[in-house]
Amino acid sequence: MRWDNESVESKIKLMIATTFCLTVLVMVVLSMFSIVFVPQPMNGIAPADKQFFFLLSDMSKYILGSLGTLLAIKGKEAITKACEKKEDKNA
Repeated sequence: MRWDNESVESKIKLMIATTFCLTVLVMVVLSMFSIVFVPQPMNGIAPADKQFFFLLSDMSKYILGSLGTLLAIKGKEAITKACEKKEDKNA
């Protein structure tokens, strides 16, 4: 079975999207686990948990920022291609 360029590109995009989604899901699950099942002090937040949430916050900002940039670039390309196809049909 030979793959053409378009199917390979779509499979790569699917793998990238799946990886990003799984990464975000793992981060959310770990943070929820640390909140629900790990004993917390009665006043404030434990110093280790505070650092963990700080690190988790930074990681999620970078991952979601890169995902948003990737989607914006690909979306712009898709809109441009769709507009060109409409113009070709109208001409």
